[in-house]
Amino acid sequence: MSSCVLFKPIPVSKKQLKESPYFDNISLVLNPGQKSQYLAEASIKFIEDAPPTNYLNDLQGIEYIPNYFFRYSVLLDLEVEKLTNKKLVDYIHQWYAVPYRIGGTSKEGIDCSAFVKGIAEDAFSIQLPRTSREQAAFCSEIERSELREGDLVFFNTTGGISHVGLYINNNKFIHASTSNGVIISDLDEPYWQRRFVRAGRMKLTE
Repeated sequence: MSSCVLFKPIPVSKKQLKESPYFDNISLVLNPGQKSQYLAEASIKFIEDAPPTNYLNDLQGIEYIPNYFFRYSVLLDLEVEKLTNKKLVDYIHQWYAVPYRIGGTSKEGIDCSAFVKGIAEDAFSIQLPRTSREQAAFCSEIERSELREGDLVFFNTTGGISHVGLYINNNKFIHASTSNGVIISDLDEPYWQRRFVRAGRMKLTE
């Protein structure tokens, strides 16, 4: 086997480091004075704009982040450090791909409003009414441009407000769709864009 000393470091520009999707301020220090021994030191920190109230800040390093966080980082096209609501990510992970069933409230099958009611209670400690129309009435209407994590989005799929999802981030929302079950979708997908009715903020989040 070849010795590791045969490998040479590849130069990395400051721009490349800055654009890293998961890390910032990564440094590599080599000791070229000893041909038989190269010493490497690395320091990793979370990106500087991570919110101060972020449970990830309490972890010793990125290797302690649960594996499924990276899955949803990819699905949301979002840096993993910005998935700061562990309860929300855990709930999505537990229910993702559960099939749709009208009137359903379990992992055997669930409908859109029951799913949103459950995730609102578990991740945000808010009790919502049962149906999508009642949930729309419960919320304060907001502009789509004001959407933030935990807001609700309402759609007209069968007449009036007939479908609801919970906004996560980066234009994505989680919902129980009739065709795919619990899934993450994008508000700009043509189907949802045409059927979007309004956005709402749960009153207790103010």
